[in-house]
Amino acid sequence: MSNTSATPHDVASVDDFLNVAATETVPLFEHLDFEFLLEYDVFAPSKRGRTRVNEPSDLFCGFLHCYYENVYGTRPVTRELQHSLVWYYCGLDKPPSRDTVDRFLTDLEHIIDDIFDRLVEQAAARGLLDSTYSIDSTHVEAIQHNDAASWNYDPTVEEYYYGFGCTIVSTGAKISIAAEFTQAKQADQETAMHVT
Repeated sequence: MSNTSATPHDVASVDDFLNVAATETVPLFEHLDFEFLLEYDVFAPSKRGRTRVNEPSDLFCGFLHCYYENVYGTRPVTRELQHSLVWYYCGLDKPPSRDTVDRFLTDLEHIIDDIFDRLVEQAAARGLLDSTYSIDSTHVEAIQHNDAASWNYDPTVEEYYYGFGCTIVSTGAKISIAAEFTQAKQADQETAMHVT
């Protein structure tokens, strides 16, 4: 046995790791199963073509992390997933390329509503939800190429953004269970009632 103690060479990276481990997404990854993504045709293994480097479930964890950190868009998400701690704790074998991120996001947008419903069902079955509900509105920024989005003003941060509004119902530890996208952050009473 050596009498020298092994110490980490980069204390900042140890601190980063401990901070990452304390975020809300990491514990969520332990409670939810994302393997069901392979049941969708867009993510089913291809009989022809290249073998996938990163699994859809791991890429989805990467996107959840990015959205939690307010990172949106293909290039910013790709940059965020280049950080070794991020791709490691999201379960990725290596950082995904920009093409992989873009392809995944394109496939995901076709089935995201169904995925959201399945994740809420899992959270309910695992006891992550309780009977206290909150309703709030937020904004979701979009890339400037998205013709469906528009410029809006968010009075809570006193700035303009290009994107959509989103009315969210959450329960428990702020776990979203229902959402409705709108043209602006402020939702009318009818939208609030519908989403609730």
